[in-house]
Amino acid sequence: IDPEELARGAIRGMLEALDDPYTSYVTPQGFERQLESFQGDFEGIGAQIDNTPDGQRIIVVAPIPDTPAERAGIKSGDIILAVDGDDTSGWSVIDAVNRIRGEGGTPVDLTIQRLGESDTIIVTIIRGTIPTASVFRRDLHDGDGNPEDPPYTIIRITQFTERTPEELRAVIEDAKEVKSEGIILDVRSNPGGLLESTVDVAAEFLDDGLVTYEINGRGVRRDWPADPGGSALDIPLVVLVDGFSASGSEVLAAALQDRDRAAIIGTQTFGKGSVNILRDLKEDDGGIYLTIGRWYTPNGGLIEGDGVVPDVTIELPFDAEVDLQLEAAIEQLNFQLSIVQVG
Repeated sequence: IDPEELARGAIRGMLEALDDPYTSYVTPQGFERQLESFQGDFEGIGAQIDNTPDGQRIIVVAPIPDTPAERAGIKSGDIILAVDGDDTSGWSVIDAVNRIRGEGGTPVDLTIQRLGESDTIIVTIIRGTIPTASVFRRDLHDGDGNPEDPPYTIIRITQFTERTPEELRAVIEDAKEVKSEGIILDVRSNPGGLLESTVDVAAEFLDDGLVTYEINGRGVRRDWPADPGGSALDIPLVVLVDGFSASGSEVLAAALQDRDRAAIIGTQTFGKGSVNILRDLKEDDGGIYLTIGRWYTPNGGLIEGDGVVPDVTIELPFDAEVDLQLEAAIEQLNFQLSIVQVG
């Protein structure tokens, strides 16, 4: 009998009794990996994952660009049925992260159920070092638009880490240097991350005021306002979302929508609006990932289970050759600029 394993089993049992898919025990190794994912580079496959809506399986929210997962063909919406042959039924996200991550150069086999396909596939991925850069910029003149059209900048945020606000401010300055007349903020397939970073990102587009508020299990409310002095307060803005935009990306999109700062285009978001904290266990070196409350939009909308409904709903099939959502965002910016010019 291993007393430590018995203790960990008891902890898992107590947490399962809470019937919350986002509350789970974190092993000592998993606790270290969780901290790494928000602070610096880590070793793994490079895929953002979450629980399926029923909480019974693990779903790929998005592969991180230029990582082993993307190169192996992992796609948003893939259901992970097994990891190295072990069934994932009932696993928490933390359980899956602990099993999928590992030393660079080692393989991991994922059994995948792909949307629209009846047969499962096994994908072997060789783990590597995953960079945590989370903000990427490109201009529409880079082959995406007519050079005679107004220059727009696409800013894609893949997750919210400690570095994200700093990275965002840098690309906004780059957009100003090329005299961009509008920003398309792409948070499609963004699974969230640190709330503090999410609020700081929103503050670049909002001149103070409420970004979100949370209500904990005791009914106590905490407001999260934007600090004044953002770097992109006046530039026309459109936000792209989809069904895999979750958590922090939903908080951001809802804040910009409720505050009438941006039009939201895409499909209804994932609906993960729970407030989670990671707490260490001193005697164990592991931790507990615990749900303590829920996030609400500035106007009082509930994100958990409901998600964010776009102002303009545009479906985008997985096999689409043209990004219809991006095209709609360009049209929206053209419209906004035409109003400014007429005014």
